[in-house]
Amino acid sequence: MADNPWTTRTTTDHETIQKWAESRDAAPAHVEGTGGGDDPGVLRLDFLEPEEDEGLGEISWDDFFEKFESADLAFRFQDEKKSGEQSYFHRFVSRDVMPGRTKTTTDHETIRKWAERRDATPAHVLGTGDDEDVGVLRLDFPEEEPDANLEEISWDDFFEKFNRENLAFRYQDQKKSGEESYFHRFVQREETGVAEVVEEEVSIVAVGTVPMEEVVPEATSELAADEMRMEAERGLAVGLVVDEIHEDAFGYDHWNRNDEYLVFRNDGDEPLDLGGWTVRNEDDHAYEFHEGFVLEPKRAVTLHTGEGKDTDENVYWNSTRAIWKNTGDVLTVEDDEGRQVIHESY
Repeated sequence: MADNPWTTRTTTDHETIQKWAESRDAAPAHVEGTGGGDDPGVLRLDFLEPEEDEGLGEISWDDFFEKFESADLAFRFQDEKKSGEQSYFHRFVSRDVMPGRTKTTTDHETIRKWAERRDATPAHVLGTGDDEDVGVLRLDFPEEEPDANLEEISWDDFFEKFNRENLAFRYQDQKKSGEESYFHRFVQREETGVAEVVEEEVSIVAVGTVPMEEVVPEATSELAADEMRMEAERGLAVGLVVDEIHEDAFGYDHWNRNDEYLVFRNDGDEPLDLGGWTVRNEDDHAYEFHEGFVLEPKRAVTLHTGEGKDTDENVYWNSTRAIWKNTGDVLTVEDDEGRQVIHESY
């Protein structure tokens, strides 16, 4: 369902924040005396009222957003009051409170509770281990047709393998919409940059690709060789992020196709050329980003199912029918060489 104008929203998008402020004649500012050196300190918006707040000092938008990012902030705001009047409500909050945050942990209790809340059981992939090794770990979620390739194991055996392979658990509690998320992935702890992960906040849900010279590294651990080969072929690097899957449009989906959308964000530090990349669902309905489409660092693009004029922030599938099933679907993204970089179900 689409947001009402009086809905309180949270964003990290610089353009949205700047437009909201400038439409209310507000300027970027900081609380004087709270910073030091190149640090502006506490951020504020100065609404330039007749009685000027002597405690605020104006700064540039560049300095404002540099601090906004370094402090890992988000902007909570409202466009209108329920009466229809323009609202000035806003807050700066930690990004930790935003639905859709992806986290990484090695804590056994956290992993087990996350799985059990979703009725998932510890499992392994049949044929990937031996008598002493359970092989590739998985979480088995209850479905109408059980996965014949998975076999349940005990949590003790699961975590013994988890620790021996030096794994971490990357997961999401909620989608950006606030719905419960099933996104998870097992990753090497080295990918997080630390030996032991304690609820480290990250923002990685999917990845871009970079060339790699080595095809398959020597299997020094007991990770299955097929998984290692798959990772090497993909040449994974931090990049594209799925911020939101909004599959349930307001009203009748086929008539309101532009309220059915996906939000992607470039979480990397370099521009990401998405030209020729494809997005598809489980029924193989596919969209291809046009040549030359580049997603700048920390910027987002929304892919709408319906029709419209493409911009840097919004692109359109131009489908005559709704694409994404409200009852569940699979989102797959492949790069321009056909390598899978996102595979997420909901």
